[in-house]
Amino acid sequence: MSKKLDPRVIRTRQLLRDALVELIDEQGYEKITVQDITQRATLNRATFYLHYRDKLDLLYQSSEEILHELVSSIRPPFKEKTDFDLLRSYDQPHREFVYLFDQVAINSKLYKVYLTEKNIPYFATGLKKIIIDFVSSGIHFMEPDDGKLTVPRDMAIRFYAAAFLEVIVWWLENDMPYTSKFMATQLMRITIKGPYIDNPFFK
Repeated sequence: MSKKLDPRVIRTRQLLRDALVELIDEQGYEKITVQDITQRATLNRATFYLHYRDKLDLLYQSSEEILHELVSSIRPPFKEKTDFDLLRSYDQPHREFVYLFDQVAINSKLYKVYLTEKNIPYFATGLKKIIIDFVSSGIHFMEPDDGKLTVPRDMAIRFYAAAFLEVIVWWLENDMPYTSKFMATQLMRITIKGPYIDNPFFK
């Protein structure tokens, strides 16, 4: 069993993480220093080095923590027949789709900064891997037989995962104009049915 962190430690790390996110948003990752971070967090440098080796260590650990929280909130996504019944209705998104957007919304500023900052590519890579696993699980639940798919399974998984990630980035960049449920509903609808009410190729 993992040791529970002292609330003071949690608060200190949260302050440092928030400071890092704010400064990256304002100045870009490369320009900020540990001194900048500690000043913004109203902590001293000695306190910083009790928790992290340098600013890269803070960046990496905060990324891992956020991604771990996301994984914990959406797994396992598909387990019961009732899940499939929900997917039949385009206006009732699977709860895990909603959880995905809820979790992003909780830490929206961090996600927005880490996904759009060019010097933090591994955060987007880590998030994409989580979405790939999520999509793979969903497609397998819906149709485990490769022979009944219109394209190779790996191609479909990568296509939808990349689309999901771009939709999340768009949502964040536009200050989350829609609710988590609305976003989940639209993603489910376009994934299952496509963007057209009536197929334009058969008019």
